[in-house]
Amino acid sequence: MGFFEYISNHWYAGAALLLLVILTVFVWIKAMASGRKRNQEREKIVADLEKEKALRKEFKTVDELTFAEGKDDYRLITGMCANIQQRLENKEDMNAAFLNLSQPEKYAYVLGYFYEDSKNGLSEFFRANGEPLVGVAVQAVEELIGGEFAQLVAKEYVMLDENDETTSVDSKALEEMDNAFKEFIENKSDEIYRKTASYIRDNKHCFIH
Repeated sequence: MGFFEYISNHWYAGAALLLLVILTVFVWIKAMASGRKRNQEREKIVADLEKEKALRKEFKTVDELTFAEGKDDYRLITGMCANIQQRLENKEDMNAAFLNLSQPEKYAYVLGYFYEDSKNGLSEFFRANGEPLVGVAVQAVEELIGGEFAQLVAKEYVMLDENDETTSVDSKALEEMDNAFKEFIENKSDEIYRKTASYIRDNKHCFIH
């Protein structure tokens, strides 16, 4: 008895075979998609590492030219953050070394992390970092940016403060604040980064060692 004749006489075997083929194709498609996603994630990690390496190299030595007005504001902020990070990494107690920085250095350092880590949501920054970095970041935003933007950052900081027993996390309110923060960044990022970069340029003497 031939294969097709057998299938025609045993329909249930044909149905089972068809189901097996469908499942095999489905698993193969899922595996392909998963592999593609892993490759994309790997490529992003490599790209981020290369970006960080280039940033560290560019800002390893700081001089007058580092603060030129033509330099991109955001790159100046993240570059100064990278420069300070390299110096802190060589210290036995990074927290103590951070606290010994000048205020402009502290602000440049924490805001570099703040702008980078909050790209996927303000709450991501607060959850990824701890004190004293987050507290100084809130203080820096208040002093350098101010307005509704600073109020929003301060409010979410209090909400996510594990040591503050007077508040609790309201997931809906948190989502709304994250969305409001994202809207600020989308509409006013140039102004926000310009104010931060201007502060760094005005205090460049604190960064040249």
